[in-house]
Amino acid sequence: MGMRILVVSDIHGNMPALKAIGDNEGWDIMICLGDLVDYGPWPDEVIDYIMENADYTVMGNHDYSLAFGAECGCSEEYVELTLHTRKATFHRLSELHKSYLQSLPEKLDLEMEGKVIHLVHGSYKNPLYGFISPSMPEKAILKEMDGAKGIVLFGHSHIPMERELGEDLKIINPGSVGFPKENDPRASYIVIENGKFHLKKVEYDIEKMVSGIESMEIPEEIKNRLILSIREGK
Repeated sequence: MGMRILVVSDIHGNMPALKAIGDNEGWDIMICLGDLVDYGPWPDEVIDYIMENADYTVMGNHDYSLAFGAECGCSEEYVELTLHTRKATFHRLSELHKSYLQSLPEKLDLEMEGKVIHLVHGSYKNPLYGFISPSMPEKAILKEMDGAKGIVLFGHSHIPMERELGEDLKIINPGSVGFPKENDPRASYIVIENGKFHLKKVEYDIEKMVSGIESMEIPEEIKNRLILSIREGK
């Protein structure tokens, strides 16, 4: 792949992190693997940026939940964060923003320079809610990949991952832009260039994000949990 492909996922309303990546990278094609909204204070600005810049975007479970008033499929801990932050930021979203989220596909199958690339948020078998992490046994991962061949780009776990499963399948998770894990607070993403996958991380203005969270009308306990996550990357 001679072109430069930027892959981002799980932005969750963190505009300073997304902007830092955009300012730090050039790209020919941008791919977004979903979860533009919830947790962070700027879902509207994130949607605007992705609408303007991303060539291919798939729907995340939080995007689906907001767009259609459905459950987010999260654990109880994250449901609480979702509902409080969404209530505080929902007024920022226009009908255009909501329509855009509703229009996103759950899965995209592409061909780029002779490579088959599948885009999902969760897993190929369950695009919205399927969960794959590096600690899972290969057999369980293959079940979630449901016979896919080529390259599968996915997000959802907020944990970067790259693995080859046999000769015909490579799976890649860029980690999270907005709420990264691994005890690393830097925004995480992937650049694909010349057929190689480069996991990259960039520092951003965390204190601007903290100020944004502090300005949200949400309980102090929720603010503290979000700020701890942002500062410590977990």
